[in-house]
Amino acid sequence: MRATALILFGGPVAVGTAAGYLSGGRLSRLPGVRLRWMRLLWLAAAVQVATTSLPDAAERHLRAPLLASAFALALLWLCVNARDRTWPLKTGVGLALTGAVLNALPIAVNGRMPYSLSSAAVAGLRAGSQTAKNVPAGRSTRLLALGDTIPLPPLHAVASIGDVLLAIAAALLVATAMHHPANAAQERNQPCPTPTPGSA
Repeated sequence: MRATALILFGGPVAVGTAAGYLSGGRLSRLPGVRLRWMRLLWLAAAVQVATTSLPDAAERHLRAPLLASAFALALLWLCVNARDRTWPLKTGVGLALTGAVLNALPIAVNGRMPYSLSSAAVAGLRAGSQTAKNVPAGRSTRLLALGDTIPLPPLHAVASIGDVLLAIAAALLVATAMHHPANAAQERNQPCPTPTPGSA
């Protein structure tokens, strides 16, 4: 994986971890956050991977439905795991949902995530190239404002508004999860305090 991808994906997690520690949280509390229906997330990831390996003949007809299915599965997983959570965790999930929807809209109407040619040039990228996930914006591009229009020159990348919200959500979820109380099983395994002489 390229260093840019590691920073884009790992940066928010690192920021969230630092914020969690600075606010008194601990990484040891992360296992206390029980995640439900993980199979939905794995299925969404599998569908997402499948969209990048479609043959040319099927890509035009299957890419949009598969992407929609992957987003729907991921959103359903987030909604399921938002139930019965603290309000900071629900806020993080809400930001993640919003970011995912904002990214899904331009992909749905354009087939791929469009990117601004001028933003790509500012970021130091070769403008005009098309990838399995991105397509340069043109006259027929719709919802470009929700596409990759935010240049990140130090990373040689462009991001979208949805990407920014997802990054904030990731940092918030990690920092909040580091304050999650110990689960009941952990509390039951704690040794009982030894009574002192004279105590009732």
